[in-house]
Amino acid sequence: MRALVVPRGQGQPLAFSREIRKRLTDRLLDVAMRLLLKREGIRAFKNIVAQRRLRFMKGYGLDDRFHRLLDWARKKCTGPIVYAFWRGRKCLYVGKGTSWRRLRKYDKSAYLKEATCLKVFCIQGKSHLPQAECLATHLFKPRDQKIKPAKAKWGKKCPICKKHDRIRRELRSLFSMKRRRPKRRKA
Repeated sequence: MRALVVPRGQGQPLAFSREIRKRLTDRLLDVAMRLLLKREGIRAFKNIVAQRRLRFMKGYGLDDRFHRLLDWARKKCTGPIVYAFWRGRKCLYVGKGTSWRRLRKYDKSAYLKEATCLKVFCIQGKSHLPQAECLATHLFKPRDQKIKPAKAKWGKKCPICKKHDRIRRELRSLFSMKRRRPKRRKA
């Protein structure tokens, strides 16, 4: 298996170090993630979402945009939500909230100025909220998502993350490195 992954060429044979192993397994994990998202990610997200709402940002100035957005959210959004700010076809940020009131925190946010629309996904239940946010992060690849979404202690787990971790463990077992024991000193 290693011979297929590590290229062979002329000259001195390449050393199979931890850095090379990490780079190769990361590349294989990226390919696996793309396949998982196409096959299962979209289907899993659709099963969790009860309703989808789209709001184009309208208004002059941040205050006007904010008040229009809140009025719309109060009327249209019910239950726990996952929301995404978009500028054209690029996702800027993905967040979650137990109700539409979570959008109140964006009163002076740069997203109101930058974003062209807001997509709100109403989720079936609170236990599915962390799973839905994680799936949305995987699917939309937001620009401003520096850290992995939080997971609730008793909530449902993201199926993509589960399989990602399982594939990583399997790859590490395939490409395991032998631990070198230090030489014993003679007394």
